[in-house]
Order: sequence, then structure tokens, then C-alpha cells
Amino acid sequence: MVLAVTLGVWAQPVSEKTIRDYVDAHHKLAVQEMEVYKIPASITLAQAIYATKAGTNRVAKEANNHFGITCHANEWVGDTYYETDDHSPDFCYRKYADVENSYRDHSLFLAKRPRYASLFELPMTDYRAWAKGLKEAGYAGNPRYADTLIAIIQKYDLAKYDAQATPDPAAETVQKVEKQEPVVKSQPEQESQVQPEAVYTPKTKQPNNEAVAKEEVKSDFPATTPRVVENVNVFVLDPRDVPFKQAYYPYTKRPVYENNKTKFILAKAGDTYASLATALQMTEKNLRLFNDVYDNSEPVEGEVVYVEMKSTKSPVEYHVLSEKDTYHYVSQKYGVQLKIILKRNSGSLKTYTAGDKICIGCK
Repeated sequence: MVLAVTLGVWAQPVSEKTIRDYVDAHHKLAVQEMEVYKIPASITLAQAIYATKAGTNRVAKEANNHFGITCHANEWVGDTYYETDDHSPDFCYRKYADVENSYRDHSLFLAKRPRYASLFELPMTDYRAWAKGLKEAGYAGNPRYADTLIAIIQKYDLAKYDAQATPDPAAETVQKVEKQEPVVKSQPEQESQVQPEAVYTPKTKQPNNEAVAKEEVKSDFPATTPRVVENVNVFVLDPRDVPFKQAYYPYTKRPVYENNKTKFILAKAGDTYASLATALQMTEKNLRLFNDVYDNSEPVEGEVVYVEMKSTKSPVEYHVLSEKDTYHYVSQKYGVQLKIILKRNSGSLKTYTAGDKICIGCK
């Protein structure tokens, strides 16, 4: 049997078995991307199936490109693959080291372009709205693109993967923090405002510092020295001696590094989140979200600026507090989302003292 929705879509039909095998092989990767970038796994899988005949066309096989993303010469600095011998730019595709990089670049491709920003306001479970939104945003020229994605999702029951995202019980509390309180102040007249950790009181149990004190802090985290700004620590690094490995990232010519599997750059003097967002081809809103910055503050020179969503996990179990630490600083230092740090610890940092340990990746 062949896919029932192939009319006018592919020159050659693709068997149902091929498509189901593709889903079996790649659905975990799609769910993983969904958890980080909030793109429905069903949409990701359907787009890949549509674009590459379920991974069977030349671009997928020879370039590991599972979404047919073209070079976009002004932004792509990675390897390329040409479908024609004359290297026509119209048939230039991005080439990836592996399928995982293709899926990640697809996520970045959507997350960093303003024309797709409205999609990320849709529920992850509304694949119909996502499919229609992609078509309206000009993702594909096929007038039946949305209907085709929806048909693929329904025929192969892909919507079930949208429900596999990790539940986020702390989200509602953090949203209140985001709306009410700044994290790091950039204006002197704001110094009297309350930090979010001074008002946040989650219902999770506070770590038992007496028990934790008997343990070694299990961490290979490199030694770093924070900078004090507005009387709080800010996570900055010396660009001449960054203690993290460099990472591949095609959207900027600046050095890109990786902390806790999350890519970041270092701010330069004069950078703002708006200017960095434009250079990185994403919205300022998303860039501030990635860095848990919910006020009008701007990065300082040398500050770590994450270019993708931070992790929910960490190999570092505990952090030993210094006097000027904030939850935001700890979140940035270890590359863990602020809401996760808040969820794992109880009460304001004002209830702790220097030398206490707070939970980062403890169980």
C-alpha cells in the first residue's frame, strides 16, 4: 500500500511500511526537539516525511537533510550539498554530520525567524493550527501543504507524540514571576525593586543542608569568576580564556560555546538583546526567554547569552552559594532553566547563607 495523501505531492509513491519505519526510527528525536523548542513532534515528523519521502530521497540519504532546508547563502556557513552538477544555488542544500543536527537546525530555522513567531503562541497539541500557520507564514509553496501535513499526521497517528512532552508543573508559578519581578536590574532607579527569589515560594521541599554538607559537591564544572552588577552576581567569562568547548552553530560568525548541552555566545560592549536577536535571526522575545530575562536589562560585556533554550537537567548536583548569588545567576551558570532551579529549591535565597548548598541537578 502507498500513502493515501501522495496525490500531487511526490512523483513516486512511498510505501506505508517505509513511513512507519521512519516514524519508529525518529519519533524520539522529534519529541526531544519538542521539549526544547515547543514545536509539536507530529509537525516535525510530518514535515520530514513530506520533504524527503520519509528519509528516502537523495538529500536525506547523502546530506542527512531531513527537511529539505536550502543553503540560504547569506546565513549558512556549514557544508553544502548540490542536487545538480552545475552547483546551481537553487539546488543547494544544507549538509549535516548526522540526522540529529538536521532536526536541531529545523527547530532553529523555525524558532529564529520572526515570521514564524506567532506559531509559538499556539498550543503544542493543536497540530492543525500549526500546519495552517506554517502555510500562511510561507514555509512551503504547495497550496495544499497544510492539508497534506494534517493528513499525514492523522493517517499515521503522529499526534500521540505531542502528548509526550515532559510535564511542567512549575510553569504557572514562573509565569507569575516573569510578569511581576525583574531578575537583574540595568537601571539604577530600579535597585529598590524586589528580586524574584525574594517573593517566590514554591511548594517543593527545601534541601536538607545538614545532610548535603556531608557530601562532596559532585561537579566537573570549570572555575569561573562572576561579575557584580547592581549588587548581584552576573555570569561572565573572559573571551580570551573560555573554559567550555566550542560548538557548531551556523547563524553567527561569533565563537559559539556549549554549557550543559546548550549553546551560548559572549556579549560584547554595546550589545543589546535586540541587536543580538537581529544578528542571530531570532526575536528579542525568544532571546530574553532563553536567558530568563524578563525586565528591560541588557547584557554586560562578557556575559553569557544562550542562543537556545537551556536544559532541564544538569550533571552538577549542588551549587555552593556565595553572598551575591541569585537564582538567575545560578540558572545561567549551569545552563538550567530558571523555572527548574526554582522548582528544585524552596523559598527566597535570603533564607540561605553563604556556604549553603542549593539543588541544581540533585534527585
